[in-house]
Amino acid sequence: MRTSSEKVADVEKAMKAANAEIAEKVTAAVPADTSAPRKPRAPRHGWRRALEVIVIVALIIGANVLITLGFELYSSLANVMWDEYRAAANENIDTVIVGSSTGQRSFDPAVLDATLGTTTFNMATPAQELDDSYIAAKQAIKDHHVKRVILALDYESVSTVKWPGSHVAFARAKMAGESFPQAVADYWKLLTSSSFFDGADSICALFPWGYNHVELDAEHIATNFNDRVSDTTPVEAAERVMDGWTYYGNGYGNYDGMLDYSTARDHLSVSVEGPADFDQQGLDWIQNISDLCRENGVQLVVVVTPRPAYNVLAYGEKYPEQMSRLQQVVEQAGGTFLDTNLAKGGWYEPRDTDFYDGEHLNHDGAARFSRAFASALQVLDAGGSTTDLTYSYDQWDNYLASIEKISAVTSTSCIEGGNAVVSATAYTGSDVQVEYRFLLVDKDGATTVIQDWSASDTCAIPRQELPGGPSQVEVCARQVGSTADYERYCMQDISG
Repeated sequence: MRTSSEKVADVEKAMKAANAEIAEKVTAAVPADTSAPRKPRAPRHGWRRALEVIVIVALIIGANVLITLGFELYSSLANVMWDEYRAAANENIDTVIVGSSTGQRSFDPAVLDATLGTTTFNMATPAQELDDSYIAAKQAIKDHHVKRVILALDYESVSTVKWPGSHVAFARAKMAGESFPQAVADYWKLLTSSSFFDGADSICALFPWGYNHVELDAEHIATNFNDRVSDTTPVEAAERVMDGWTYYGNGYGNYDGMLDYSTARDHLSVSVEGPADFDQQGLDWIQNISDLCRENGVQLVVVVTPRPAYNVLAYGEKYPEQMSRLQQVVEQAGGTFLDTNLAKGGWYEPRDTDFYDGEHLNHDGAARFSRAFASALQVLDAGGSTTDLTYSYDQWDNYLASIEKISAVTSTSCIEGGNAVVSATAYTGSDVQVEYRFLLVDKDGATTVIQDWSASDTCAIPRQELPGGPSQVEVCARQVGSTADYERYCMQDISG
């Protein structure tokens, strides 16, 4: 009788035989490959690869154009200015204003012209870089042979000289009304400018919708697209989009709101790191504008535009130190320099109600300032000097003594030794003595005096005395000897 191991051996033998038979049949079915080794497929012709690249680039450009039409803000004030400037191509313009938004919202051409008998156009735009101010002035000199250029500046115009997004908006708005060759030339100049060529922000020039876009929802995108392809003017679009902004003509538009001085801290131009020194590139650009005007026989008036006193005092001694550098560049090139923040009372005195925020005048404030400034231009036109209208930077102490009220009070808070410590800063002239009062304000608005009027500008509140939940401290300031409830105040959030 056969054993089980013998049976297993027979099965394995049968399987091997079957596998061998199958392999033999497969081999017989497949013919032997007697041909030479297969050559690699020939590469595509160069023209085909070039065509593919061209198609891909064209698709990217087309998509970028379509996205730009819908997303890039049509109602920008750079678009408004250049569109209105082109509309005045056949008009006489003898004076132009260039510079950033402080100039755009400080000078009302109608007020200037009513006094001086001139024809003024405001070419200033938000965050206009100084090399763009040069371009605007050069264009106006070429097109209209203007007799006067007013360059409006503030501290940041020279200490912070690059605003890439606004630089692109300005250039693209100018290109919109140009011939194709000129637009291409301007675009190339933009791409290779110092503002972009060596920085990551250069992408703004290629994809402008990425920085200067409408609100990202279907309604705003559709409206923006329709405005761009319809007969809607940039002015009409801007007045609809910018709540409270009104266009008054000749490049000038403004708001009617007023600064809430209790929020002064939110409107300080000086960063927490302190004021920066002026950038040499900014001073060089001002030199270029000065040279441009001198070479073309154009009067240049450089104006530091008005702002609330606290936003000048916040710079401390840096203000006269740096501004005197600017004045030197302008006057050595033959221009007139006027810092209206140091104006003497007999010429120009801004009111609290003149300001929209910490840097800009509102419409009424611009009208009052424009009337005062027109009188200064009358002095210049009569061959006189404006030197006596303002304090010089060497007279900084006299300027400080001239401020006889508290311009604003701001505060900060921190936790120190288990206490919530609130510190106040009053911005005022050198001869004004200030006292402070601190009140705790709970979530329901109820107030409790925690430190009554005194010369101390700091108040420490033990943690256990803080109400539960969010709370604030109202910081009040007034001049010593005053019986007013306060002259200025601000609110400081603290944690319970």
